[in-house]
Parts: sequence; C-alpha cells; structure tokens
Amino acid sequence: MAVRLATLPPSGTLAVGDKVRALRAEGRSVFNLSGGAPDPGPPVGLAGTAITANENSLGDPWGELFLRKAFSARLARCHGVVRSEREMVATIGAKQGVYFAAMALLEPGDEVIVIDPCWVTYAPSIELAGGRAVPVALAQPGNRLDTAAIAAAITPRTRAVLINTPHNPTGRVFTEGELAALADLVKQRGLWLICDESFDLFVFDGGRHLSPGTFDVIRDRTILLYSFSKAFALPSYRIGMLVAPEEICRLIANCTQQLISSVSLASQKVACAALDKEAEWAPMLRRAYQEKRDACLAILRQDARFEAPAPQGTFYLFPGITRFGMSSDAMTAHLLDKAGVAVTSGAVFGRSGEGHIRVNLVGPLPAILDGARALLRALPK
Repeated sequence: MAVRLATLPPSGTLAVGDKVRALRAEGRSVFNLSGGAPDPGPPVGLAGTAITANENSLGDPWGELFLRKAFSARLARCHGVVRSEREMVATIGAKQGVYFAAMALLEPGDEVIVIDPCWVTYAPSIELAGGRAVPVALAQPGNRLDTAAIAAAITPRTRAVLINTPHNPTGRVFTEGELAALADLVKQRGLWLICDESFDLFVFDGGRHLSPGTFDVIRDRTILLYSFSKAFALPSYRIGMLVAPEEICRLIANCTQQLISSVSLASQKVACAALDKEAEWAPMLRRAYQEKRDACLAILRQDARFEAPAPQGTFYLFPGITRFGMSSDAMTAHLLDKAGVAVTSGAVFGRSGEGHIRVNLVGPLPAILDGARALLRALPK
C-alpha cells in the first residue's frame, strides 16, 4: 500500500456530510448547516445542453474553446483581468486546479506557504504533488494577510504562496493594500502566487473582490483558480477554470490529457450557459446570501458568548466559541448529538481554526433559520 495514499486524510468538510447521511439513514432528523444543495439554484436548467452524436467523443484537454473564450471575456469584464484563451485550462472543479497547479510547480520537497486557517484541500494536494504545506496564521484582529509573517516563513525551498479570497472559512475579503504587499513580496523573492477565487461573486455590503491577476508585476508568476460549483451553484457538474501563463497551462493540459483526457463536454456547455446569465445572476446571488448571513447572525448573536463578526464574503459564518469552554470538535459533536445540528469544526481548517465552528449558508433560508434556532437551544449553559 502506497504511503502517500495510506496517509492521505479524508476531507474534514465532506466527512460531516457522511455523518449527516448516516444519521438520516437511521431515521434521525438533522439540520445540515455544514453543506447541501445550493439555494438559489443555478441560473440555467440542470438538464444541460444536449450533446450531438458528432460531439460524443473526447474533447480538448485545454477545455473547449467556446468556454475559454467566454471565461476570458468574463475575467476582463468582471475583474479587469486580461488573459487569452491560451492562458486557461478547464478543470474538474477548483480541487483539480489546486492539485494540478502544485504538480506543475513543485519538485519533491518544495514548500508552499498557505494561510491558516484555510480550505482543507490545500495541504493534501500539495503533499500529493511531493511538496510540503507551511501554514502561516492570519493576523489578528481581523484575519489580515500578514506579509511580514509570510516573509519570515520563506526558506530556500519555498516555491509558492497559496491564498484564497474571499476567504474560506473566515469570510475575509482581502484589500488592495494587503494583496499589493503580497504581490511585491512574491516578486522580490521570485515565488509564485496561487489564488483561489472560488467565491469571487460572494462579496457583501457593497464591497469588491480584487483579483491578484490585476497586478502586472507578477502577471507571469500568478495562477488563478475559479469554481462554477460556488459562483454558479453547479457543484454536481464539477467544473472550474485555472488561469495561468501559457507555459503552465500547456503542462496542465498535458497532465489532463494523460489522466482524464478532457473535462465533460456537458459540464462545459452548462458552465458557458451560466456565464451568459451572470449579469442578472450575480446581484441576485449577493442579495440572497447577504440576507441569509444577516438573518443567521441575528439568531447566533442572541447568545453573547458567540464571537460572531459579519463575514465580508463567501457563504460561511465562522463564529468563535472559546467562551463556551469547549474545543471545536467537542462543540461540533455536542450540537449534532443534542440537537441534530451539523456544523463543521474549525479545527479541520488548521491550527488557527481551533476555537471556531463553520456554519454553511448554502441551503434554503427557512431551513437555515430552523437549524440556527435549534443550535441556539442546544448550547451548553
């Protein structure tokens, strides 16, 4: 048995879904505040676009040209990021993008700095590619990018810095100043910057998402990752986009060709149709999730022991629970056992996630509010 897979941990976020399914199979009622089907649903029909007999073949390992052209136009229009269709590769969700980016950049033993807390897929993807993830905590208060701490963590083996904005799990949207300082550091040290922008449409209170792809100083050292699962409520279609210099995209397209041949044409057609709806979809999406954020926060804040700042983006809350005198894992287990409320332990996101739980707002508002009320009733006295 290969050690690299024998030691690979299961996803700390998806594991909660496994528990929810098991409990429901036993007949238990569970409020799932850890995940679920998106509401509002996607801007396009889930039946997708029919594939003709002539299209029933392996596709372009780069991704179909129609989708790459449409995504190129979208990047320029929405984020001011100018990239050609030869500077992007369609992926099976952002997860494949993270792994293939690591495969393209890392030699065995190379290091990637990741901010802590962070999405649970980053470190395992880096390690599967032969690298080592080096966590650097966000600065407090306010979960700020700490450029000085990142600089202090750089070693001769450091190859890249991996960030996520809007940030999962804290909900921070990093500012132009934070990102510009990081871009300067990346340039000075000859590193790569990988930025996961899966939540680029989820920015609230009139705020703005800024892509590091706008910084020309690191244009040739930046990899950007996008997810149709998040932005367009299409998780089952497993479709994302990786944006990088053409030489990196060529390596990744070759890897795609050898490992999966190509991304599903049906998924790419649905993704392209979703892009056509973005002008009306994006404002509605922001309003819907800001409403869910505000309504759920209003319930949690009825218990003053919660430290519950309003996230600037994403569809998560990440309240602090240290005043309850319980660890993140213990609180998560308590809520599921006592009230049938499933949330995610902050500890799965890294050392800095301890002392928090993550509440997912992806489902319908009434169900979220019912779950939040049940959570409130179950809190230890």
